[in-house]
Amino acid sequence: MGPNTVRVVALVLAVGMASTVGGPYLVQAGVPLLVVIALSLLVLAVPLLAIVRSERSRR
Repeated sequence: MGPNTVRVVALVLAVGMASTVGGPYLVQAGVPLLVVIALSLLVLAVPLLAIVRSERSRR
């Protein structure tokens, strides 16, 4: 992974972690539940995809 890819992954994780921790507050503030769930799933998917991609590049 290049430096720009690492920065994008870090940004996605930071935004996603903030939205996951603040999920109940976001829902209470009027953010649709589906948006909060999508951000939470994105947070889980990004590291998993990075792991799968790095495993493929090792082979």
